[in-house]
Order: sequence, then structure tokens, then C-alpha cells
Amino acid sequence: MKIKSKIKDYSLEMIDQLLEEKKKIFSNLKYGRLFYFIDENVYEIYKDKVKQFIKDDFCLVVPATELNKSYLNLANYYKALIDAGFTRNDILVTMGGGILQDISGFIASTMYRGISWVFFPTTLLAQADSCIGSKTSINFDDSKNLIGTFYPPDLIYIDVNFCETLTPGYFNSGLGEIIKFHFMSDAKGYDLLKKYLASSDLRKNKYFKPIIWSTLEIKKSYFEGDEFDAGRRNLLNYGHCFGHALESASNFTICHGEAVIVGMGFANLLSLKRKIMARDKYNEFEQILQKYYPRFDLSKISIESLIHFLKRDKKRVGKDLTMILSKDIGMQFKFDDIQEREIIDAYNNFIKKYPMS
Repeated sequence: MKIKSKIKDYSLEMIDQLLEEKKKIFSNLKYGRLFYFIDENVYEIYKDKVKQFIKDDFCLVVPATELNKSYLNLANYYKALIDAGFTRNDILVTMGGGILQDISGFIASTMYRGISWVFFPTTLLAQADSCIGSKTSINFDDSKNLIGTFYPPDLIYIDVNFCETLTPGYFNSGLGEIIKFHFMSDAKGYDLLKKYLASSDLRKNKYFKPIIWSTLEIKKSYFEGDEFDAGRRNLLNYGHCFGHALESASNFTICHGEAVIVGMGFANLLSLKRKIMARDKYNEFEQILQKYYPRFDLSKISIESLIHFLKRDKKRVGKDLTMILSKDIGMQFKFDDIQEREIIDAYNNFIKKYPMS
């Protein structure tokens, strides 16, 4: 996949057994040295293969936590690279999920006013969604993704075999974005989603690679021509407005993609209450989402806390709240007139039907 960007064009390729293909990946690149940022979980699970891959190159093992994505921790990453002698002729290589991607992308966009970096996404969420689109995001204080830039990797290599070792929660997190994008596609994309979800083994069935590729194609169609989030790309925040608030209000105990699943369910309920979405369509979407809602006691999250974080949403433009609502497949719309009383009423209804609430 070739992706056009006003910053720099970049490419994505699917590859099998990535940790055995170092020569193929880097043979056509000109560089001095390679410097690695690696997710701690990936390093521990694939330690022998990772060590063989990086050999004597610089390697920083980073725990993939939202706290490590804080602006306060950035200085440690810059210092590690500078102390190790990183130059503009070198390449930063990131092996991990969205948190490592955000950290690396932000550093790559700001260090020396822009350095080269290569990304190996190892979570389903990163492979099917965040690896393309150029966004980097850093948490500020207790709010998610308030600081960021636009800066894509030079190259992205996806090996779906990494998904075999994901915990159920992290795999489910990736499913959240896959479902979202196919709710935002068309009849053909929606049909592919239903075929994929019908399998008993979602990590290995014949639709696994096609559904990831399809998700990336759908995302690409939304941000082409709107790379910097000025128009249509805003619709990709379907499920994110409430989802980000839920992540922050839960102190990040609910991971991103699962929060998006809840966020879509909440947005759909609000759409139903506003008579934007028909009852039959709401029931159809809810039947899909219910299966993947994280088993979490949602009643522990106060509506006051959620509204607090909804007010901090960077997409908000006025005194009211912002949310992406939905009518049908591929029919999502941005509303900037959401009232607090609507949120309170919908939330009280939502938690009554939420599993294990």
C-alpha cells in the first residue's frame, strides 16, 4: 500500500515472520545505524528472536502504558537517543503497538526537526488502524492525546503472526476499530465484517488478513485529502468521543479499542434517541457490539467524570459537547450541539443494559 502525505509519502507491506527478514526490510535503505524502541511485552515474548534481529544495535525496552506516553516522560526518550549518539543519518525502528507508535512518532517528528523511522506494529489495533494516518499523540495531565503532531513512518511492515500472542483484551481492542471502520464503509465492507466475525477463530481464519487490509483501505479513503483532520476525517472519531472520556475516567483501565466499542454503543443510543438511527438498525449494530463489550462495571464511572473529560475533547468547538452519531452503514455525522442532559439521560439508560454493569 502506497500512502500519499503532505509530510512525506510512505508505504506499508504485509510480511510473514518479520523477525527473520531483517535483510529484506533494510537492504534498500541508506542509513548509518539502527536504534530500536521495543514494547516490553514483545521483547519478553520474542526475546531470542528480537536479540538476533537487533544484534548489537541500540535498544530501549519500553513498557507500553499510558503513563509512559505522558509528556513528562518524553525527556527520558530524547536523552536516551542523544546519549547513544543518534544522528540525522540514523533510523529509529519501533516494534510495538499504538503507545510505542505515539511515543516514537512524536519523537521522530520533533527530534532534529524530523528523523527517519520505521514501524513494525505488533498489536491488532496498530496493524489495522493506527499505523497509517500520520497522527502522533501524547497524554497531558490526566487527559488522553491532547498533545500531538502529524508525522508518518517512512515504512510500515505488518506481520499478523504477532497477534497470536496478544491477550484477549488487546485482541478485542483491535476488533473495536475493525468493527468501527466497517460500520463506516459500505455494503461490501459490512458483509466482509460479518463473515469475519462469524468464524470461531478470529486470529487465524481466512478472512483475517483481508479484514485488516480492508480496514486500512477504509481508513485511507477517509484521510486522503483531509490528512490534518479539517473535514471528513473527523468522522473517524465515531466511538472515540465517549471512548476517550471513558479511558480517562477509568484511569486507562479500559484499553483504547474496547473503549471505542463502548463509545460506538453509546453514540448509537444517542443516535436512536435523536431519531437519527432507526430502532432496527440500532438493534442490529448492538447485537454485534454486545459480544465485544469489555466486562467492566460501568456503574463505577460517574457521569460527572465522563462529562468532565468530554469537555476536554480536542474536537469540541463550542460551549456544547461534540460527538459523531450514526444513521446506518457509512452514514456518520458530526454534531457539535450535544447537551449535557442528553449525555446524562443516555448514560443512565446505557448502563442498565450494559453486560456486567
